[in-house]
Amino acid sequence: MTDAAAGELTIGAALSLSAGNVRQARMAAAALVQAVEDAGRHGGVTVGGRRLVPRLALLDDGGTAPGLRHALDLLAGADVLIGPYGSGLAGEAGLWAAERGRVVWNHGGSADEVETSPWLVSLASPTSRYLAAVVEAVAGAVPGGRVLVAAGSGSFGRAAAAGAAEAAAARGLALAGVVEPAAVADPVDADVLLLAGSFDDDVAVVRRLRRPPRIVAAVAAGLGEFAAAVGPRRAEGVLAPSQWEEGARFSPDVGPRAVDVLRGLRSRLAPTLAPGPAGAHVEYPAAQAYAAVVLALHCRSATAGGDDEAVRATARALRATTFFGRFALGPDGRQAGHEILVTQWRNGARTIVAPLAQAEHPIV
Repeated sequence: MTDAAAGELTIGAALSLSAGNVRQARMAAAALVQAVEDAGRHGGVTVGGRRLVPRLALLDDGGTAPGLRHALDLLAGADVLIGPYGSGLAGEAGLWAAERGRVVWNHGGSADEVETSPWLVSLASPTSRYLAAVVEAVAGAVPGGRVLVAAGSGSFGRAAAAGAAEAAAARGLALAGVVEPAAVADPVDADVLLLAGSFDDDVAVVRRLRRPPRIVAAVAAGLGEFAAAVGPRRAEGVLAPSQWEEGARFSPDVGPRAVDVLRGLRSRLAPTLAPGPAGAHVEYPAAQAYAAVVLALHCRSATAGGDDEAVRATARALRATTFFGRFALGPDGRQAGHEILVTQWRNGARTIVAPLAQAEHPIV
């Protein structure tokens, strides 16, 4: 390619910057910019014996499948491709990638059926692990208890609900049902309420419940703005699955240390980080996008041929740890090495409560 011949390596990315999952996509966009700048500042990447400096080409997909396809068509000549945020669009990116025989690095679409797309390389734990991790963390506190799942009808919600049901059965808990978030009754006839709708869906349920059950968990609660959206009193004690938290402790063998990543991301995201213990945290959508650049460049450098088929084989064989956690793809393409964290809101901030090896405090 012309860019490569000039000593550059182009990273193309499509994100929903104007519609759709805008809040998460903008976090991811800022992280991509930071990751590319950091890589360039440290000398770039060696590919086939040549030192190349990465540059970013970022396009808005408009939050739609046609918009995403148009963006990816424009970016098709890039050396590395980074996918969109959200399982729906990531699935569309997987279809496009299969048609073109191009690897797309998937940081933001964790639905299980999406992660099995053969040309996607997924960093995040699959959605079936989201609520399952919460069930595993709380099962001992509600032996024989009833679990109600309120999930969206899309691929994300279906996978989250299926994972929760499987984990509940394995731990002797009864599944009270799977409903749409709007159908959650008040009071809730269950010991555990698990929410996996959109951010707004989850917030609406938490805000209207006057008599919540003993344990409430929501995917939306994994974002710092959750407490402001539902109010500090309602947020207190709510659990959330998370792909990554600043308090997580990993020893990376690929890419920079967490302290170095966070220094750059905090500076880049400063205008969007609200004051206070929750708002000052870098969120996982930014972390996983940054990690996508780290791993994509690592695999590109480690691949002798440089074509996407060879890069895909390198990624499938890779066993590594970044600041974001473990990376290891399973036989079906889903991320198998990374581990979901469970957090809990306390005094206006999130703290890690599971798994035990990462826990900052026990669940209360």
